[in-house]
Amino acid sequence: MNSVERPLIQRRVWNENLSLEQREAPIFTEAHRKFQNEALDIHNVLRARHCVPPLVLDEEINIRAQKYADQLASTNSKLIHSTDRGDQFGENLYVITRKHPITDISAAAVILTWYDEIKLYDYDHPGYKPSVGHFSQLVWKDTQKIGIAYAMAKEGHKMYVVAQYSPAGNYDFEYETCVLQPLCQ
Repeated sequence: MNSVERPLIQRRVWNENLSLEQREAPIFTEAHRKFQNEALDIHNVLRARHCVPPLVLDEEINIRAQKYADQLASTNSKLIHSTDRGDQFGENLYVITRKHPITDISAAAVILTWYDEIKLYDYDHPGYKPSVGHFSQLVWKDTQKIGIAYAMAKEGHKMYVVAQYSPAGNYDFEYETCVLQPLCQ
């Protein structure tokens, strides 16, 4: 199995009637662990700029994220947020499509794309806008845990990334206290 193959030992057909919790837990490859750790490190470097506590990688949330990434990849879906998160988890999604199989997986590139939304964030008028939701969730002060995973589709030509955060961010009327300016360079 090469480093960009799905982390599951066996391919399985998704039963759309099963909740994410009812689906079999994924088995993470070394490449997936490397991606998760790189993503955590980048998140924490960026969060430190905003004077907020570091995140910890949570295995249960990793599994949730992987199951949803697998679901997106198996259906070759558009990026639609998972529906079973409730208020418990925030979620950032990303998709990469290439003409040739994807072999160079960089968590940093994904996370920095989300963080780049800082350019659109208005600290003078803090609040949610769809154009900054990835950024604000990434640096949300009260978030403590992350799970992140990826899955391949279209014979390796498409990659889905799912990051889930707990507790969730992006709550109305909390932006001023939870999305801090980058003053801790």
